[in-house]
Amino acid sequence: HVHRRLQVVAKLLIVATFVEDALRMLFKFDQQQQSMEIAGWTSPALHTLLPLLSLAVQSCGALLVLASSGVGGEVGCYLLLGWCVWHPFMYGQAGNREFVLETATISGGLLILLSHLLLLRTKAPLLGESGPGAVGTPARVQAVGRVLLVSFFLSFALSLAHAWAVSLPLGAGDGPGVWGRGTQAVELVLSLLVLSLCGLVVLGMKSRHVALLLAAAVFAAAVSVTAANVVTLLLHSSDTFPVEDTAGMEGVEADAATIADHQRYFFF
Repeated sequence: HVHRRLQVVAKLLIVATFVEDALRMLFKFDQQQQSMEIAGWTSPALHTLLPLLSLAVQSCGALLVLASSGVGGEVGCYLLLGWCVWHPFMYGQAGNREFVLETATISGGLLILLSHLLLLRTKAPLLGESGPGAVGTPARVQAVGRVLLVSFFLSFALSLAHAWAVSLPLGAGDGPGVWGRGTQAVELVLSLLVLSLCGLVVLGMKSRHVALLLAAAVFAAAVSVTAANVVTLLLHSSDTFPVEDTAGMEGVEADAATIADHQRYFFF
């Protein structure tokens, strides 16, 4: 029973970002039309069609994943995976490393879910193929999913390791902002630690424990950052704030409500 409940929770967490984005398309359609224009789409027709496509694909894919553990769930995974590939290009964020890595991590979760659904089908010969070849496909899909799943964590943690290491005064020639031998040693140790944790997830060794640790850490970070941003926005609701982590909008400032919407998207 616990295993099944965790599966439901996992499905909800995987599709939460798609559900939130689809609702944003529905209730803030005019803003999404402006986003298409900012992203570089010149045709007014596309300013309307692309948000409608986003709403249809994400809502249908999420509903299929949540409602079915069979072929319908597989179709939902394929729809959402296709959306993950198209998403950065639609918003003009293909050159935004953080945005792409976040999308890759979400794709990894979808692939792991897809591998589970494929494996269930191979255990029911009347519903599909059976045999060693059929079992091998879910294993390969899961392996790719594991690699993609840790991509954002790996890049983010290594960036933090470098930023933290260069801030440490570790002796002569190793002052803050100087990448000397002592700093390199600290960064190397931290990087190896992160690599080993991500490697455990990819290889499947202790992956449940490591995955739970990563999930708890990223959830705690997301909640704390979001709470801090909400407090800031409530206290300064009449001010404007810089738009961060969005390619093509460097130096642009927006009102508090727009920034709150932006932060909510990244939270999910």
